[in-house]
Amino acid sequence: MISLTQQVSAVRLDTHKSDTFEQNDLVLDNTGAVLSGSRDALIRRLVPTRDFCPDESYIFSLLVNIRTFISPHELMQKIVQYCMFAQNADSHNFAKEGRGRMFAHILRLCSEWATNIPYDFKTEYMRTRLNELLRLCAVDKTYQQKTTELQSTLRSSLNKLDRYEKAVANLQKALSENTNLPEQSDSMTGLFVLCNDAKTVAQQLTHIEMERFSMVGVDEIVQSLASDPLSEIGRHSKNKEGTISSISFYIEWFNRLSAFAAIEVLKQTKKRNRVAVFEFMIDIAKECCEIGNFNSMMAIVAGLSLPAVSRLKKTWCRVEKAKLEILQHQLDPSGNFLSYRATIKAAQWRADSARGNQQKIVIPFFVLLLKDLFLIYHGHPRILPNAHLNFMAFNQLAEQLRDVIQWKSTVCTFEKNPQVLQYLLITSVSGEKDSMLMSFECEPPESSSERDQHKKLKGGK
Repeated sequence: MISLTQQVSAVRLDTHKSDTFEQNDLVLDNTGAVLSGSRDALIRRLVPTRDFCPDESYIFSLLVNIRTFISPHELMQKIVQYCMFAQNADSHNFAKEGRGRMFAHILRLCSEWATNIPYDFKTEYMRTRLNELLRLCAVDKTYQQKTTELQSTLRSSLNKLDRYEKAVANLQKALSENTNLPEQSDSMTGLFVLCNDAKTVAQQLTHIEMERFSMVGVDEIVQSLASDPLSEIGRHSKNKEGTISSISFYIEWFNRLSAFAAIEVLKQTKKRNRVAVFEFMIDIAKECCEIGNFNSMMAIVAGLSLPAVSRLKKTWCRVEKAKLEILQHQLDPSGNFLSYRATIKAAQWRADSARGNQQKIVIPFFVLLLKDLFLIYHGHPRILPNAHLNFMAFNQLAEQLRDVIQWKSTVCTFEKNPQVLQYLLITSVSGEKDSMLMSFECEPPESSSERDQHKKLKGGK
């Protein structure tokens, strides 16, 4: 297989020199598509003029990838300077027709940036520079209206983020204050008593998932890929503002839901109740799969596979074999999760042709998504031997992130059940040690190793 580096080397080198800007060379293929270029050359090609505007694919690919080489603040400063230079370079740009065409091109760039990567504009500096760009060529009320609409959309995105971060802080405070350990009962207890309809619970989980998934910015994903996003599992990674990052909070939710699924089973001291709840949780996972909520599905089946649950042999042997097969099929990691990938591909096809929002929902198994993106990010050199930035690698990552943006933008229209939502969000869960103690209360230790483990756990209380 020919590598990206070899493909770049095989095409012609188109060099465009400028007295003002150095090293602005680009490598293009025979169709004129960019394959690589120096950082400044790629940025220069991003700059709109009266007669030129890059397509949306180029704009998004560069904006989302270039941040690992230059900050959004520095990039915006360069774009403003280059646009001012381009406007002043030709007297035709000051005529109404010329200003109108240039404004349309600048608006296209600004719209792509503010709509798909809105969190770049959290600072006053970025919003001010954006307004400078939009005012550069505005000629009449029509253009002013378009500017106002874009600014309104951006404010809405940033206000939503602000509300979300405050809600996250309040939820974390409530969870930290809820120090009560889950209690076991001879009577049926927990979620099954509150709502025994698996579809309703799956719909409420989808509300929670969409809220969290939609707030993960592609900018945050790309920055995390430069290190290792999976290292955020199990720890509270903070963003520049000092709040927990959206990626960390989302991964934390997955871990909490896994623990929740296990605890719901372990609360039941009677075997028939454990079996009923176990099958109920599998039904919820199945309904999540039908909806397209694969993150909740995987979290639930992962929770039911934790040691505290998997050791309950007397419980497992009573579970319907068909339900067990569903669980085993979705957990199968063979072929790099081939079964899961086939299922989510079918969900994507359904979403592409769907008319209603409920059929458009695709919530991927987030940790596996991060792993896939990490491999794409590091699978090819982002800097080539000639010091060019590898735009083909940029495009590969951007293509996947386009799907992420599409998935995140879907509106969840299921009817909300406040009681179930609250239960899912704030019900206490326990750690591995307490879960194992609950497990031994359900089914006493059988082997000598289990008896030793039980003794150590009780001795450490």
